[in-house]
Amino acid sequence: MKTIKISNKKIIGLGFVLLFLVFGCTKNFEELNVNPNEPVEVPTSYLLTDGQKGLMSFLWDEWWNGRFGMLYSQYWSQASYTDESRYKPREGVNNNYWIFFYAGRDVNPPDGELNGGGMMSLQRIIDLNEDPETAAKSSQYGSNNNQIAVARILKAWMFQILTDTWGYIPYSEALNIANYDYPAYDSQEGIYYALLDELEAAIDQMDDGAGPSGDMIYGGNMENWKKFANSLKLRIAIRMSNIKEGDATTAINEAMASGVFESNADNAQLIFETGKPNNNPLNENQKTRSDFAVSKTFIDFLVTRNDPRIDFYANTPNYNLDSVHVGFPYGMTNTDATPILVETVSMPGNCVYAPQAPAFYMNYAEVCFILAEAAERGIYSSGGDAKTWYEAGISASMNMWNDILAATPTGWKRIDGNDDIVPYVTDILPDPIGDISSYLADPLVAWDGGVDQSKLIAEQKYIALYPQGLQAWFEWRRTGYPEELIKIGDVITYTVGAVSGEYEFITLAPAAITYGIPVRMTYPVEEQTLNSASYGAAVTEQGEDYFNTRTWWDID
Repeated sequence: MKTIKISNKKIIGLGFVLLFLVFGCTKNFEELNVNPNEPVEVPTSYLLTDGQKGLMSFLWDEWWNGRFGMLYSQYWSQASYTDESRYKPREGVNNNYWIFFYAGRDVNPPDGELNGGGMMSLQRIIDLNEDPETAAKSSQYGSNNNQIAVARILKAWMFQILTDTWGYIPYSEALNIANYDYPAYDSQEGIYYALLDELEAAIDQMDDGAGPSGDMIYGGNMENWKKFANSLKLRIAIRMSNIKEGDATTAINEAMASGVFESNADNAQLIFETGKPNNNPLNENQKTRSDFAVSKTFIDFLVTRNDPRIDFYANTPNYNLDSVHVGFPYGMTNTDATPILVETVSMPGNCVYAPQAPAFYMNYAEVCFILAEAAERGIYSSGGDAKTWYEAGISASMNMWNDILAATPTGWKRIDGNDDIVPYVTDILPDPIGDISSYLADPLVAWDGGVDQSKLIAEQKYIALYPQGLQAWFEWRRTGYPEELIKIGDVITYTVGAVSGEYEFITLAPAAITYGIPVRMTYPVEEQTLNSASYGAAVTEQGEDYFNTRTWWDID
């Protein structure tokens, strides 16, 4: 990626995000003042690469995914500094990532390097391709319509994540720096319907011209972008289906008629590279820290189902590579967690931590599970029964990990490798998954195994979403599955190596969490202060700014 240098930069976060932002506020917005004496233009291809990589890197890194999504979904446990798993987020992280997702990275280092990557990069693509003064120049990077359509799809993907995280958020007035210094918050209901309209408009806008340059997801293939947009419509529809079933049904049928993902070849994912700064951000973090282990909750859930994906998701303990997987108890105090050595538990697998391990915007397995649920509930009946889609989702997930395995390198640095004890731990990879049919026949997996079918679908979707921590948390809030996720007040008995004991899962949240697990994130303190009027209006309409306050689609 090109690094952009700029002097006297200041990024202010939403509510303020929208004053000058990454590139300053100039009449000729397409120009970035890299050097006061040598102004240059920023190609929209750079902005697209910047937006795709930046947003995913923020979403996937050790802070937002590792210390939030992967913990709230209970995929991972903290091996030390366990406050986040007990629902005490670091306020600086909450502040920063609110800014990052909207505006890009807020940094002012001595060397003057500026990292972008927020939705403003996508908005600038739209602005430059719509402005008659810049549209012709921008068209050299793909047809104007196709560039705008791709930027709109990516914004819809990101805005759904933001509203599912916080509920009410700035949407209609966000990213409009010329007119709104302090953008109002939109209701989640309003945002959801707007996103469906936005995705439909993006699809309709696509033309036969060239796809956008700088596209790291599909290389400018607009047919793939159309499938991604329709698949996102499925995600939006199923999430709103408990409260607006009729409209969800309409959206699902429209998406299916237009064309959604049909195989893993359609997956929307970002493939990272081997070295910094373009390697997977979780790979970079684990070079110096052993913050995360796979949780006992998740390991036990996989083991009871004899799930072969466990070898992809988690390594066996380094002290004995032939041993069974051992999960790290979730939500312990720092005092209780400290005696447990990372060498005695299952750390995230090499296929997840490798430099080139992909990050997922959305994949085919999720589409299958959405359609399985829709068919099982009778809100989609035109393209296969629930059992067929359910088994297709499991197969798609396992085959995807086989593909990832084939592309996973060996020999890279791993801080928890303990090469003095177990040489070449990064060279150890799982065997490919072969016979999927035996898994489909397992009593806890089989469609006809006497288990509630909606529960089966939700459980297998949870397994397949790994390591998309936020998506798994959203789905737990919507479905209540898996039921095995531990709740505040639960008493856990554990044995890990030579360490055993019992603890009560006690939250560090400032207010009670009624449902045992948070059902939203609280707003950043800086946003509360600097965009106070809009924040106050949102809280009045949505409910108190607590972990307890359910979002619009999250009904009992």
